[in-house]
Amino acid sequence: MENIAFVKNSKEKHDVSFVEEVLPELSENECLIEVHAVGICGSDLHMYEGHGGYEWITYPLVLGHEVTGKIIDVGNLKNKGCISKRIVIDPYTGCGKCSFCKNGETNRCDSGTFQLNKTPTDALQYGFRKAGGLAKFMIADINNCIIIDEAITDEVAAISEALAVSYTAILKVNDYTNKKILVVGPGPIGLGALAILVGGGNKQVDVLGTREDGDRLNLAKKIGAQRVYVDSKEIIEESFSGYDVVIDSSGHPSVPRESIKLLKRGGQMVLVGINHADFSLQMSQVVRGEITIDGSYGITRKNYEKLLELASEPEYPFDRLIAEKVNFKDVIKGLELASKKVSGKVVVRMKG
Repeated sequence: MENIAFVKNSKEKHDVSFVEEVLPELSENECLIEVHAVGICGSDLHMYEGHGGYEWITYPLVLGHEVTGKIIDVGNLKNKGCISKRIVIDPYTGCGKCSFCKNGETNRCDSGTFQLNKTPTDALQYGFRKAGGLAKFMIADINNCIIIDEAITDEVAAISEALAVSYTAILKVNDYTNKKILVVGPGPIGLGALAILVGGGNKQVDVLGTREDGDRLNLAKKIGAQRVYVDSKEIIEESFSGYDVVIDSSGHPSVPRESIKLLKRGGQMVLVGINHADFSLQMSQVVRGEITIDGSYGITRKNYEKLLELASEPEYPFDRLIAEKVNFKDVIKGLELASKKVSGKVVVRMKG
């Protein structure tokens, strides 16, 4: 079958093109997906712009790991019941043998090896080490496909993997619907966390951004944030009694130190934004405050499936997170819009 794919040809900035290709025959465990929509992620932008930190990527590569579509063929007739099913792609493929995989933690799988330097996990495959979904058609392992409810639109399905990243971070927090929480960074992951918290009934969520985040902070208020701030100094007033949790999706190295001041004793900091920079904390503040610090990386299959259950429920305002929709032929426009930090996610629609 002939295919048209959007390919990053090399590590060089903006070295992309539409490529016509002939898809290979399906192997026994594979399926053919008619792609409906793809969400643009920050990692897609980094690869498009040729930023550092992605030396582990092998080019040329079809971009796109936030993928939804419909299965139209299977390599093994035992899976024919999946044909015509709407699905999303779980981009992780673990080794299946290590302790992490056996515990359902494929986001931690390094194929049984130990890494002193915590690089991107070996399990992260589609859109990184294997062809992603920015194409008319995509071949994937049938085991990486998750069937979705008909109540979920293609657009929300296309951002659901990013929402699962937010949800994985939130699940680090016990009883998260009843905690006073500050979300730092009103980008897609931070706004996704806010939407999940609000949808779950939490009415004690504030959002901190910068003066350049005006549109995103306005969206945060529409989603249900109680208060929004552009400076942490605005938070500390006479009646301020501290947060139970700070979730940082900004990745700015100044955030952990500032967050310590805003947390109650026994508070928790969840770091989901990524930055290669070092940061420092006063040990006395962590110890005396009994502060817990958690990192959160990627998703697990269990968390993704649960997030998709939430996405089918009307209480969760995930559709508000979609800022722009572009057609496949205009994917470069979509990347440029996303790089300008529009107020939410950019979704590429494959039809049209």
